[in-house]
Amino acid sequence: MLSLDMAHMTIYVENGSVELFEILRDTSIGILVLRTADCASSASRIMCTLKKLTKLFLWGTYSERCTVQLPKTLECISLQKVECSAEWLCRLFIALSSLEHSVQCEMYDVVLQSFEYSCGGESQTHVSDLRSEILALDMTHMTILVETGSVELFEILRDTSIRILDLKNAECA
Repeated sequence: MLSLDMAHMTIYVENGSVELFEILRDTSIGILVLRTADCASSASRIMCTLKKLTKLFLWGTYSERCTVQLPKTLECISLQKVECSAEWLCRLFIALSSLEHSVQCEMYDVVLQSFEYSCGGESQTHVSDLRSEILALDMTHMTILVETGSVELFEILRDTSIRILDLKNAECA
């Protein structure tokens, strides 16, 4: 499998295991669709080894730290029906900015969890620290597409160096 060019393949995973993702380690899959947060967690160890991964789709609820290690080839991450903590989203933006090439983050039906739900009382401090870190990053190579936004989401993005913010409806604007 390692010698095959799998860049034209899309792999959909509804219920994946660490063993399944170990089979995919170091392959050249082009698109990976992870339908649950458990799948993303299981795939996180091998994600950065996927040599030609250009698009990653995520679904699910993410309330812990963002542990997805993104491959350098990633061009687009698409969040589909995702519920996440502000901390998780900040860490994702930090990871995307580290790619240092044009990258798009699509946000369809993304809901930020309340601070109390996500990390307890210290969550506000963590998000504030992470937001300070985001402000210091060069995010000019990022495009953020938002179909369902919130005041909290746009507060995270306020004063950043994101070059393109694509708002898909009047409510987001």
